[in-house]
Amino acid sequence: MYYVALKYAYMQYYFLLAKMSKLSPPSFALTFCILLLPIIQTGVAYGHFFGATKNIDNYQVVFSPNPSTPIANDSSTSLNFSVLENNSNIYNIYAAMVVTDKQSGAVIGQVPYKFQEFSDISVPYTFNKTGNYAVTLQTRIAGNEKYQDNPLVASFDISVGNQLIPFDELMLFYVTPTAVAIAGISIYLHFKKKL
Repeated sequence: MYYVALKYAYMQYYFLLAKMSKLSPPSFALTFCILLLPIIQTGVAYGHFFGATKNIDNYQVVFSPNPSTPIANDSSTSLNFSVLENNSNIYNIYAAMVVTDKQSGAVIGQVPYKFQEFSDISVPYTFNKTGNYAVTLQTRIAGNEKYQDNPLVASFDISVGNQLIPFDELMLFYVTPTAVAIAGISIYLHFKKKL
């Protein structure tokens, strides 16, 4: 069914392109872009998190916290994981998470096993204090003899600070746009011969 719908969309697109060939170049480019976007969106897109990666057998576990340096008592922290097999999603897994204090080894928090339809997982978590922690993801993979009963375990180190704005977010959202705006204004004033 999906193939037939896609084929129909491409045929309609081809006939529209033939009609559009009589348009002026700017009109053709604008119409081409407007028609191209829905066709690109007909496929299913998968996105994985990018960050620290642990390779275990033929599995990759990716850890990408948001923000990259969590802040103590910040309820908007999200611990993001991608569990991949040969860089592809795994379906129908069970995942649990354990957070331990790096110095004492004491368990600070746990999230029990939960069914995940896809292996891209986001866990909201609030760290109560600053410090160094280990975040461990335990994944049971249905249909895998080794990891169905005994979980695939991957641990990642994370530091929790008390900085209001993490450095990468400071650069991305404040410093870079400000620098670009200043450069743009300078160029504009230079061409207007006011600088």
